Amino acid sequence: MVIDLRKFVAAHICLCFGVFASAEEVADSVRTDELKEVVVEARMQEASPTFTTYTPTAKQKTASQNALDLLRQLAIPQIQINPIENAVTDNAGEEVAIFINYLPAAKEEMEGLRTADVRRVEYLEFPTDPRFRGAKRAVNIVVQEYAYGGYTKLSANENFLVGLSSRANIFSKFSYKRMTYDIFVASNNWNNHHAGSDIESMYTLKNEVGADYTLSRNETTDKIHFRQNQYPVTFRATYNTEKIQIRNTLGFSHSAYPIQSQSGSLEYLPAQADNYTFSRHIPSRSNSLNYSGTFFFALPHDFSINATPQILYTHNNNSLTYAASLAEPIVRNARENAWHYRVDAYINKRFGQSHTLMLGVNGGDIVNRLRYSGSAVYSDRFHNAFAAGLLCYQLKTQKFNLYTDAGFCWEQSDINGIKNTDTYPFVHINLNYSPNSKNALSAYFQYANNTPGINQKASDVLRDNEFMYLTGNPLLDNSRHVTFNLSYTWLPSNKLGLSAYGNFFEMIDRQITAYEPYDDGRALLRTYINNGNYIQSEIGLAANIKLLDGNLQFYVNPKQCFNRSTGMYDKTYNPFQVTAQATYYLKQFYFQAYYQTPQKMMFSNAPITYRSRDFYAVGAGWANADWNVRLTAYNVFNSHWDSADLYLETPLYKEHKTNFGTNSHARLNLSVTYTFGYGKKVQRGNEVGEQSGANSAILK
Repeated sequence: MVIDLRKFVAAHICLCFGVFASAEEVADSVRTDELKEVVVEARMQEASPTFTTYTPTAKQKTASQNALDLLRQLAIPQIQINPIENAVTDNAGEEVAIFINYLPAAKEEMEGLRTADVRRVEYLEFPTDPRFRGAKRAVNIVVQEYAYGGYTKLSANENFLVGLSSRANIFSKFSYKRMTYDIFVASNNWNNHHAGSDIESMYTLKNEVGADYTLSRNETTDKIHFRQNQYPVTFRATYNTEKIQIRNTLGFSHSAYPIQSQSGSLEYLPAQADNYTFSRHIPSRSNSLNYSGTFFFALPHDFSINATPQILYTHNNNSLTYAASLAEPIVRNARENAWHYRVDAYINKRFGQSHTLMLGVNGGDIVNRLRYSGSAVYSDRFHNAFAAGLLCYQLKTQKFNLYTDAGFCWEQSDINGIKNTDTYPFVHINLNYSPNSKNALSAYFQYANNTPGINQKASDVLRDNEFMYLTGNPLLDNSRHVTFNLSYTWLPSNKLGLSAYGNFFEMIDRQITAYEPYDDGRALLRTYINNGNYIQSEIGLAANIKLLDGNLQFYVNPKQCFNRSTGMYDKTYNPFQVTAQATYYLKQFYFQAYYQTPQKMMFSNAPITYRSRDFYAVGAGWANADWNVRLTAYNVFNSHWDSADLYLETPLYKEHKTNFGTNSHARLNLSVTYTFGYGKKVQRGNEVGEQSGANSAILK
């Protein structure tokens, strides 16, 4: 905004002294050589003790195809977005919940958002606003609401040079008075010949007389065929007022892998014969039904309550046929019914402007009914139930925000009658200090629990190949962990945003993969045990720089990681990684570039180190109020299909696996969105999307 300072001063002279002359006449009498033009620039990013606010520019909103794309354009220094999985985390790798107008939004459903209606984006840590349902870290996208009307958004995404890779969806919203109705329908289809792996492995086994020997088994893939079809449908109804929010969501999804097959050659050393071959076919399909509800009520005397019930059901059909020249075929058919029930409820009470108390209860159960047939026959009944309660206190002043909660959780797993119970405390403490709108310091401590997945506790013993069997451990214990994070955010102007961070995480007596002799030592059994600690820490700096009046934007995030494993797998791994992106806006056109060094990590639940390929992309797009068309080239200089290497090393078993896939190969991506509205006023945001199913217990 530009102010003519001469007229501004003249107007005040007229008012103060009762001069009945126009501001223009008085302004002419002011010496122009003593007054200069003043430019007042609105702050587009601002820190506070409770949240950090980012206001997207019109160019950023127009260039974004969905909500996640808008977060990439903003390049918020406190969060990271995985370019392959599209997962949103903070700089410590912790999950960040996404909300639209204080209502939860899944990653898929954010595709339907019309970004032109976004007013601001807030990043919050441990918000006590009950509408955030106890989320530890959240991004709230504030969207302008309209009285009534609706809109429909069409999205299409196609990859070239990697086989069929197509995603298309339709989202439609209609609002009338206090009610909003959403529907989401999608079709996702993949078909390629490049999704598999090569495996080089070494087994320490026993021969006929009980002596140890080392067998090398090399599995080289020659043919691969992968096909997947996914069809989600979701309907949602929302009632929203200033004091009441009621939302009911019902979703169905059909997912099928009619073809998952690979075949190739096997080599054994010491050589027993030549020309061994193998083939593996793993077709599967699942149908999921999901219900979730949100009920929020603001009550008198600064009380509020909210409850979030959720019910998931999934029916899985999974088959495996493995044939090798050296052994009898392995045939395994799994039929599963899986349920997941969960309820979260909170009651809040605010005392004045500075104090808030919250009492929360959580409870749920994961139930699996599983039947195997074929080479192995089992009938399983699995439960994994929990109940928890917590008490939270928040102190909020003009510069400080202190959040702390503590509680207890009870868990019990029941694996075919084998019960394992655990009761443990948990604590979260988060402190934010913001002396002004340009600086924010955050410190976070957590003592909590890691619960193994239900498939890690399965008691069945299944054969994987000629020399390997798989099982779980029904008596596998939970692991405790401690976390400490420290970050400093500096927002000196709209042209620069910095976040320096350091993180520490230690998992105590963690769950980890172990290999034991089986069948008198002629084979190995992979299982899970509690052993040693896993320690991870990192330091990094995320920076967002804008030049050329905001038309050119750079983001860079270098970080140094430190990984340590103790116990029977004593290992240290300290990788360095960098992520960088650049965006340039030219009227209705925009240009983007992205680069990520190879991702390197050490797994916490297996003695595995992982290294992916580097990932890079360049793209260009054109957009207006309704259309957004983008063409992106990924990994244009990579003609290979290998995407990552995994190295596993134990006393009895060693493995080097090379994964193949389309993510690291050269490909072109064309994505198009078109949105049209109807009615006089439209409420946009809170888009509904694909819903998830219940967790599976099938061993893989």
